[in-house]
Amino acid sequence: MHTREPLLSASRASAPSSCGRGSMLAWKDFRNLGLLLEPLTLLPQPTLEGERIILRGSRESDIDDRLRHPIDPEEEDGYGSSWRREWDGRRYHTREDLMEDRGRRDSGAYRWAIECDGHCIGSAGLVVDPDQHCASYTVGVFVAALRGRGLGREATRLVIAWGFGVLGLHRIQLEVLATNGRAISCYLACGFRQEGVRREAQLYPDGWKDFIVMGVLQSEYVSR
Repeated sequence: MHTREPLLSASRASAPSSCGRGSMLAWKDFRNLGLLLEPLTLLPQPTLEGERIILRGSRESDIDDRLRHPIDPEEEDGYGSSWRREWDGRRYHTREDLMEDRGRRDSGAYRWAIECDGHCIGSAGLVVDPDQHCASYTVGVFVAALRGRGLGREATRLVIAWGFGVLGLHRIQLEVLATNGRAISCYLACGFRQEGVRREAQLYPDGWKDFIVMGVLQSEYVSR
């Protein structure tokens, strides 16, 4: 998401010693000095329970729940515009497509089904970079009638609390479509701060759209 010049070369760094001569320090030396952290240990995915929702692993019945609700371009666009390249205008997902998406799993990726009143209504995800102690967050509710009721906010707070309090993350970040005011309000309420804008980052049918970069640090979360 962000790029910057490395502070040190990948193999070694030089620093003046107290004797005035150059000293070559390997990465292990920086770790021994406490300047580098050990990679996070990736824990098994937990079940997280809130007041109205449960975040849990996927079930076969989740696909049936998703198939009962039509494709909502507004919701899909929130994840980016790439889905439109394959969309043929059909109103509903196919079981085959949902099964294929369900089988994709990256290393360090946690994906929860959002359950409300016994049915899956959306999903939340956290993709962790163990070396950098950070993660990227996503959330979505595919049941249009349930949006705007604070369920996404409840899911976000559950994931943030687990990510910082149990997994030990230093930072959680996300990107959100700049025109998605409801999602931005949700993230601000959960402690995220706007950090920048990726201008005209993706092309939609009605033109190029900006994405807002947001993030929250563990220290900020603890102080809330």
